[in-house]
Amino acid sequence: MRTRSIPGLLLLAIGMTVLVRSLAIWLTPAAFSADPDAYLAIAETIQHSGVFGLTDAQGGARPTAFRPPLYPWLLSFAITDDGLSHAIIAGFHLVLAAVTAGCVFSTTERLIQQQGFGGTRVTAERLGFAAAMLTAIDPILLKQSTELMTETLATALATVVIWFWLRGTIAESRSTALINATGLGAFLALAYLCRPTFLVWAVLLVFASLFVSPVRRHWKQTAMMASLVIVAVVGWTLRNQRELGHPIWATTHGGYTLLLANNESFYHYLASGNVGQVWDAEPFLTAYSHRYEGNPRRPEFWQQEWPDPPRYDAATTEYDDDRLCYESAKATILRHPGMFVWSAMVRAGRLWSPLPHETSARSGVAVYAVGVFYLLIYVAVLVTLIRHRRVVFRKQWWAIWLLALTLTAVHSVYWSNLRMRAPVMPAVAILAVLCLATAPRRSTAT
Repeated sequence: MRTRSIPGLLLLAIGMTVLVRSLAIWLTPAAFSADPDAYLAIAETIQHSGVFGLTDAQGGARPTAFRPPLYPWLLSFAITDDGLSHAIIAGFHLVLAAVTAGCVFSTTERLIQQQGFGGTRVTAERLGFAAAMLTAIDPILLKQSTELMTETLATALATVVIWFWLRGTIAESRSTALINATGLGAFLALAYLCRPTFLVWAVLLVFASLFVSPVRRHWKQTAMMASLVIVAVVGWTLRNQRELGHPIWATTHGGYTLLLANNESFYHYLASGNVGQVWDAEPFLTAYSHRYEGNPRRPEFWQQEWPDPPRYDAATTEYDDDRLCYESAKATILRHPGMFVWSAMVRAGRLWSPLPHETSARSGVAVYAVGVFYLLIYVAVLVTLIRHRRVVFRKQWWAIWLLALTLTAVHSVYWSNLRMRAPVMPAVAILAVLCLATAPRRSTAT
């Protein structure tokens, strides 16, 4: 049996992606130096003590659920006797970028061929190459490839899930369908362990899978998907019950991100009408650091002056701290339901905004260059939606639309910025390049 060779453009796309990301890392002097989200701190604790936790001032390892487990665990393999190996973590991020590029290329090519778009196989490969290149130079993904944060891993996992989803909708045998369902479930489970937000996407895809498989008795594939995701959720939850005494299924950081998005200071900023300007979060952060010295559920707490250094309650657990943040955010929302709705709209807008805020750390030229890039991408996506409206909402595309819906819904409630949309940007690139594809034949089956 003759096997299909790997397209030269696919190899070129992967090679060019690795080259672009390597240059980004090399040209960033501070690459992998900062640890804003404590992933490195957790990874070092794992490496030195075997405990998924944080090391306290006395050198003891304290179990934590402050961050999801997958990225810190993988990061721990880059910890050597001399500290974090930048070469190892750079290599890891480059592998993830290569996987993303390969999946973007393959998904674009398959969508064009399977959905009946006009053009030859060469055309499909060229558009796949274009989508991979847009992903490689995407400003968000490019910047995050130099950071010790989850965007690079989350984007790769999301792109693999989309690739498996497409294969699952065209599977012609039960064995192939089961393999695809297993891949879907496994990578959705990993995605959840990378970012709890992906659990919403996983639930939506599990239900959607009941309606997409072309093989008979496809409920078995759905059951396989769901089982793998459930194993991941139950495993992480039981671990947290054992180590922290509470069945935490996500993290102990969610309360803070909800409070950051819904607090008196931010709502006052929105009410002032200065949405186009950067919010000065300093008053919020100052009050937040004094949260053990009053009742942050009450509005007067946020109006106090705090001239003295904060005092911390050592007896408060991270679970209790997370609950306090959740309760404080919910109290703010209940006091200002109308402002909550407006703030949700603002957060959704910022999630998808083509233009990042201009700050002292960003040059105006860079800000507007990024804005122009995303504006052109969005225009191309709009052209695709208009030209190919009979195709792009078929079942093959559901994973993309449900991911966009998940990110928008979650980050309309929790804190939001451009970075949060990173996992869906490869799919946006696919939609963008399809504006160049010839309209599909009307007879193509759905």
